[in-house]
Amino acid sequence: PECPLPNHTTRRRLYPTTSKYCASSGVCYLQIVTSGSNPTFRIAIPDGAAAPFDTLLQIIAPVSLGWAGFSWGGGMTLNPLTVAWPNGNKVTVSSRWSNGRTLPGLYSSATYKTLSSSKNATHWAVEVACTGCSRWSGGSLTTSGSINTFAWAMSRTAVAQPASTGSSFSIHNNVGMFSDDLSAAKTPSSVFSQYIKSAASS
Repeated sequence: PECPLPNHTTRRRLYPTTSKYCASSGVCYLQIVTSGSNPTFRIAIPDGAAAPFDTLLQIIAPVSLGWAGFSWGGGMTLNPLTVAWPNGNKVTVSSRWSNGRTLPGLYSSATYKTLSSSKNATHWAVEVACTGCSRWSGGSLTTSGSINTFAWAMSRTAVAQPASTGSSFSIHNNVGMFSDDLSAAKTPSSVFSQYIKSAASS
């Protein structure tokens, strides 16, 4: 699977720019680019689906970052959180949930299949398929033209146990939010499902 690196241009609280990015696999993503030493995120969903449906998420982060997180409901609390951090030449992805302003705990209702994971001299990157990120207790994504709100966070501090999905991690340095109707994230369902199947078996 492709996680080609975007062009990055810095700050503490940022509202990213969004665009459509289509990979050679035929999968199209909503690309969320934050400036400076912040992560880039890409989301893809199957066209025509109503929640619950599987989602694709790419996280591409500078090597200076200890972890990066993505909120599927637009905030730290009461929605699925995808948190990732480098672990050697690979990336660990942790499913989290928080009921308050404390370290998010492990969340078993969203599960992840890692499709690609890598680290080089400048960036680390991961792509996952998530089951349970499009609908949760109290909320869901909408694909009917209404606006969804998402959020992201990052820290420059390395996590305590990089190989463990249950590792503790520090408070964020930067956070941001954005809203989108997910039209740019839609990929034909047959292409979407075949991509996950092929990537997971490679």
